[in-house]
Formats: sequence, structure tokens, C-alpha cells
Amino acid sequence: MTTQQNIAAEEKPRRLPRYTSYPTALEFGSLGPAQYKDWLKALPDGEPISLYFHIPFCEKLCWFCGCFTKISNTMAPVARYLEILKTEIDLIGQITGRKKISHIHFGGGSPTIISAPQFRELMARVKANFDLLRAAEIAVEIDPRTCSEEKVKAYAASGVNRVSLGIQDFNPAVQEAINRIQSEELIAENLRWFREAGITNINFDLIYGMPRQTLGTIAETVAKTVAFKPSRIALFGYAHVPWLKKHQQMMDKHHLPEQAERQAMFDLASAQLQQAGYKAIGLDHFALPGDSLLIARDEGRMKRNFQGYSADPATTLIGFGASAIGSLPGGYAQNSPDLKAYAEMVGEGQIPARRGLSVTPLDIMIRDVISHLMSHFAVDPDAIASQHGIRYDFSRERADLEKLSAVGYVKRQGDSYQITKAGQPFLRAIATLFDHYFPQDTSGIIDRCVHESEG
Repeated sequence: MTTQQNIAAEEKPRRLPRYTSYPTALEFGSLGPAQYKDWLKALPDGEPISLYFHIPFCEKLCWFCGCFTKISNTMAPVARYLEILKTEIDLIGQITGRKKISHIHFGGGSPTIISAPQFRELMARVKANFDLLRAAEIAVEIDPRTCSEEKVKAYAASGVNRVSLGIQDFNPAVQEAINRIQSEELIAENLRWFREAGITNINFDLIYGMPRQTLGTIAETVAKTVAFKPSRIALFGYAHVPWLKKHQQMMDKHHLPEQAERQAMFDLASAQLQQAGYKAIGLDHFALPGDSLLIARDEGRMKRNFQGYSADPATTLIGFGASAIGSLPGGYAQNSPDLKAYAEMVGEGQIPARRGLSVTPLDIMIRDVISHLMSHFAVDPDAIASQHGIRYDFSRERADLEKLSAVGYVKRQGDSYQITKAGQPFLRAIATLFDHYFPQDTSGIIDRCVHESEG
């Protein structure tokens, strides 16, 4: 499950951002296609970029989902959408020229709804407009229920070398409560297809804090996950936002774990995974030794982007498809989320970006501060400001960090601040200290941590 489209989880007032971008999508306003076109034209030659493709279709609705998606029982809307998507690829390619690509991510929705021939055609269009680096990572989010051996072979033939399986939970009662039934046998079959095709970089996405989950079910799910031995695991907290995602009300008849229960679930899963040989990475990721994300973390190269934690070296991300977001040196650009409007604009030869935000040098510097904090649990803000050639007074932020130091959440080491184990559950709250757009109100950072609402 990508965080690219989980913006809804940030939209309730006072809810803490996940900081997959800075400024966050809450700050986006109107953005004209001309502005985005100028940003695309200004991309430097020779530097690699990343691409994100949003496939906003699923065959069935998962009641926990916070993503932008549409349910389709036929392939006709999907086929029409893919034709528009290929046209958008051509439009952007004509503007940027043949840029080098270091990373491609297919998210949704369910990219596995695309047939094998359709995926091959889509990748062929990408390669007709861009040059894929030999070491490029090409990742696809997988719904095991709509995957097939034929599709896996198409992925492998097209260069896909990483997949993320949406597991969520192995417990049948939990699966029933969230309307996502998928057996262990189905997961095992999917894994066999991928490994036989040579795709061995396999992620599992798990979620805690959902209906009917208990410490017992979490322990069971983690044990079964470890037995399948994926190379990387994302352990996300469920975001319950029924005021934005009405279908989540379908689960309101079940008990939803409270914050203390959620934290206990995460702590249990984290301990289990680490006992099994997985290394904890950042806020919610775990990986086996040798995984590229773990190596990037250890070398100081890991960062945050719309897919969460990333080892991708590119500083530019171009988003394709309805609602997709791009991040460029000039700012952020988001395509129209309205499928009809998106199709009409692309069909008329227009870039479909309609929302976004220009970023300032100060925004970029603060983004690096927050990304470093979120990725490494430590930050020296003055050093990062110096790297950007900016003189900035962090006295307010340091004063609040000292308050957190007094309660054991932060430890000062010279000019750097390290988040302690006790403070790590409040990482997002601590990151808000540096956020110029987040209200620094009278409740104070201590209260913000104590009342932090995960999700």
C-alpha cells in the first residue's frame, strides 16, 4: 500500500503528518499546467529521475483502504485509462526529453488489475520516452488476489525487480472484518511465481490497529510473515478516517484498538521481527541484511518520499495518472483526481496537473531536516542549514527539543539531537517542531507527544 495516495489520512485538523513530503499535501493550492511545464523543462540534464504511475482501479473494495481508487467489475474502464496514461507519458516525454530513470513505482489501487499484455505495452511506452538505468529499481504493488503467473512473467520480462504484497493480516477473522480475504496458500503461490521468475526482492505490507486485531493475532501474522521470509516488511498503523473514506464505516461495528493497544501491537511485532533477524529501519520498516534500503540507511542515503522510505538517489519524481503527485526542484504538482477531467485534459494535449506548491530554498532545507530526522532518529539542523547555504536560527526548535530531553524523549549529543527509544513512538510529533506550516500552538510539544494520534 503506497503512501503516495494516503494524503487523506493527513486531512483532519491536528492530525500529525507522515512527512512523506514537506511541505505536506495539505498546503497544496491551485497550480497551472504552465507552471508545471516550466518545472519539467528546467530539469537538469544528466541527473536521473523517478517515475510514479497510479492505477486507480480495484476489483473489490477493502474497507480499511485510504487510497484513491475506483471499483471496476469490467476491464473496459481500465483499458480506456491506460490509453490516456500512455498519452500522458508521451506528453511529458516530449517536454523533458529522454531523461535517465533510476526508479519506477506502480501503485494504486491495484496495479495487478492490468493484464499481462497491457503491462508490457505500458512499459514499452515508458521505454520509448525514457532511458532506464541498468540498476534502476522497478517496483509494483501486488494484490495477491488479482495476480497471476502470466502477469508475473510479464513483470519479469519488463524489468520489474521488486514487488510489494499487500498482506495486511493473516487472521481470517480480521480479513473478514476488513473485507479482504486471501489465504496463506494464495500468498505461497504468489511467492512461488515471483521467485521462479527471478524477482526475489519481495516486500510484505502489514497493518496494525485494525478491527478484531489483538496481540495474539499480530503475533500469529508476524510468525507467518517470517516463515515466508520476505526481504523487507512495512508495518503501517491503520488510519481510521471515516469522515473522509465513508466505506471505513463498514468496520465501525467492530472494536478498533485504542492508542495504547496499537503501540503494544507495534512493539510486539517489532520485537518479533528483530528476533527473526530483521533490522528495524526508520519509523515502520524492517529488512533482512543485504536489503538495499538497509544499506542506504547505514550509508546515510535513505530518505522520505511519497512511497515512504526510499534508497532512490533521484531528487525528482514525476507522477503519472489521476491524482498522482510529482516532486520537482521547483515544487510539487498533483494531477486532477477526477478521472473524467484527467482524461479530458490529457486527451486535449494538456498536462493534467491542477494542484501543487512552489517550494522555497527554506522549504527545501527544512525538508532535509525532517527527512533526516524521520530516517535516522537524529538531526543536526544547523549542519543541514549550512549544507544548503542558509543561515537560520533554530533557537525555538532547540528550546522545545530541550524540553523533550528533560522527559527522556531526546538526547543531545553536541549539536545533534538523537531520538531515544522512549521518544521514537513520538517521532512524527517531534518532526512537527521544524514544520513552518504546522501550528505551533500553546499546547506545547510535550502535550503533542503525549496525545499523539498514530495512523
